[in-house]
Amino acid sequence: MWNFLGDFTLGPPGTYYYTKSTHKIYFWNMFDQLLVRPDLLNSFSNDDLMIITSTDDISLLNRNGFPNKKEYSDHLPICFKLNI
Repeated sequence: MWNFLGDFTLGPPGTYYYTKSTHKIYFWNMFDQLLVRPDLLNSFSNDDLMIITSTDDISLLNRNGFPNKKEYSDHLPICFKLNI
């Protein structure tokens, strides 16, 4: 999941965008995560994990590219596949 914070994704660099006027803000966060037990690691591929930003006809992002919390949610969902 750490890879999604910038170096492994073409989409948003996290599932939650947070902005407040405090001393140190990192903006994008990865609160939503997938944990895979060691016995299932061979059934998982990084290519089968993604942050969902839209459905067929609905964008979950606002016009600034952040989660559209007014209409949907402040978190973006994740999707994964296990080949078991």
